[in-house]
Amino acid sequence: MTETSPDPLDERLVEVGLKLLEREGLEALTLRRIAREAGVSHGAPLRHFAGLSDLRAEIAARGFRILSDAVDEASGALPAGAGPRARLHAAGVAYVEAAVAHPSLFALMFRPEALDRANAAFARESFAAFERLLRLVRAAQDDGFEPASDVRVLAGAVWASVHGLASLWSQGAFAGAVPGARLEDALTVSLRLTVGEQGVSA
Repeated sequence: MTETSPDPLDERLVEVGLKLLEREGLEALTLRRIAREAGVSHGAPLRHFAGLSDLRAEIAARGFRILSDAVDEASGALPAGAGPRARLHAAGVAYVEAAVAHPSLFALMFRPEALDRANAAFARESFAAFERLLRLVRAAQDDGFEPASDVRVLAGAVWASVHGLASLWSQGAFAGAVPGARLEDALTVSLRLTVGEQGVSA
C-alpha cells in the first residue's frame, strides 16, 4: 500500500484484522472474513490494499509499533543512573512480554511468506524496531559488553536469543519441556547468559 494520508476505512480494516488475528489466529485472516467483520462489501479491502499479503503486512507493522512502544517504555522507565546493559535487559523483558501478550500477532510479524515486505509501513516499522535494538546494543558495547563484536551481528544474536524464548514460551513448548517454569525466571537466566550479570543491575 502506498503511503498517503490515513484513510478511515484503511484504519478500520487494519483494526478489524488485528482483533480477528488475536482472537482466532492467522487462518482466520482472509480478505472476505475481514470485510464481513468490518461490515463492508467483499471487494472493499481491494480498493484500499493490493491484496491479502499487503493488508497482513499493515497489521504486522502495527505489531512492530506495539513492540517498539513496549521497549521504549521499559528502557525509559529505569532510573537515570541505570547502565546501558540494564536498559538492554529491560528491553529484552519487554520484548518477551509483548510477544507472550500477542502471540498470533508476533507469529504473523515473522512470517515473510505471508506478508508483502514491500509494504511501506511494514518496512518502516520493522526497520525502526531493529534500529532501537542496535542503539541499545551499541551503548552496551561502549559499557564493555562484547566490544570487539560487529554491532549488527551482536544485535542479531541478542535478538535471536530473546525471540527464541518468546517463541518457545508463546507456543507452550518451554513449559512442556520444563514443567512449572516461571517466565520471570526463564527471562532472568536467558538475559544473564546473553547480556551478562551487569544486565540486571541498575
